[in-house]
Amino acid sequence: MLEKARKVSIVMVDDDEDDCNLIREALAESELDHELRIFDNAQELLDFLYRRNQYIDLEPGCPDLILLDLFLPGMNGRDLLRQIKQEPRFHKIDVVVLTASTEWSELSECYQLGATAVFSKGKWMSTFAELIRISGPYWFKFITVRLGTEGSEPRPALFEAEAATSSDPS
Repeated sequence: MLEKARKVSIVMVDDDEDDCNLIREALAESELDHELRIFDNAQELLDFLYRRNQYIDLEPGCPDLILLDLFLPGMNGRDLLRQIKQEPRFHKIDVVVLTASTEWSELSECYQLGATAVFSKGKWMSTFAELIRISGPYWFKFITVRLGTEGSEPRPALFEAEAATSSDPS
């Protein structure tokens, strides 16, 4: 008898209600069996991850994926990403950065800090949501599967606006 797969745990940290609704609706329309939690600031996510304050009674565990906005009230997304990736309990969590920035230096820094992927918002946000909507579980596997060989540094997926104009033939 096959066991039923567990729900994928996704956390979104974004203070833009429209972006949160777009992702929420895309996930709801996808075939991905998931649980989505949305936080509007870094401190809420940290309380959730460390099981502090209102999350103290939750069972231990980490989300499978964090969707993270860079521009948050209070602690910014870059500092939050740095803290997540420096914490041994959390450093293996896949983090997809969603940002309004198109500055290559900012996007590149996210990869240096350990982001799995970076996706520019704007017109690309609706494309990102459509990928979730139409491919559900396949999107999740693609976003979270690390490319490369065992023992080598993972190569992150690339989703920036600049990637669309890249002259790289691969």
